[in-house]
Amino acid sequence: MRTALLLSACGYLLTSASLLGATSPTIPTGSTGTSATTLLNQLSTSFSGGNVVHQVQLTGTANWHLGSLEDTGTATLSAATNGSSQLQLSLSSSGTRTETQTGQGSDMACTWAGNDTATHAVDQGNCWRPVIWFLPPFSLQPSLVPSYLGATDFGTGPVGFSAAKYRHLQGALVLPNLIPKLTTDVMTRSTADLGLDPATLLPAVLTYSIRPDNGAPIPIAVEIHYSNYQTINGVKIPFTIQRYINGSLQLEIAVSSAQVN
Repeated sequence: MRTALLLSACGYLLTSASLLGATSPTIPTGSTGTSATTLLNQLSTSFSGGNVVHQVQLTGTANWHLGSLEDTGTATLSAATNGSSQLQLSLSSSGTRTETQTGQGSDMACTWAGNDTATHAVDQGNCWRPVIWFLPPFSLQPSLVPSYLGATDFGTGPVGFSAAKYRHLQGALVLPNLIPKLTTDVMTRSTADLGLDPATLLPAVLTYSIRPDNGAPIPIAVEIHYSNYQTINGVKIPFTIQRYINGSLQLEIAVSSAQVN
């Protein structure tokens, strides 16, 4: 398998990347205030008409970019309200890869498996994420938002490397019963910034940072773009999902079918 940055359902990298340009996140207060609660409700209405979505499965084609090298294949992405999510890639040159997240809160765990089918654990800090990267509204449905999610509404402004203005919602995990230092570490490493289209209030961009899988305290900037929304059983699904690493396009998924219930 070629050396590459590999896309993860729980937002981690398992190989090296250029580390220039990453920024430190702003830590939210750890409570969902009135403004953030209103925005979450508006997001849910835009996403599913306010109806609860319990499971999602997306399938489509994948285009992998690494400098001048490209690889193509298929992608399957799935998520459930129990906190589990999975990415399955089958690329023509790189082969297969499965990346899985399970659990919620302090019980979150992530693994990956390659062509050898051996299961590898991932640094837990790279698994902490307040939203599922490929479909953020799924994790932010008001009736399902966990008590440990801290959310802040920052109004309108830029999110990510674009100068475009979005409605800025920031989230992080604020886990109970931890020593203060660990609470701060979890909040810092789990912070994610979501930019909502101001007209539709659907996600346009998600940004967060991760670290090399060896745990080195060096932030790597990750940015996901969502577009080409289509309605499937009353649910708005982005049929184009693009992932950037430190400003360079890494992976583009063109969804061809979606199942929601």
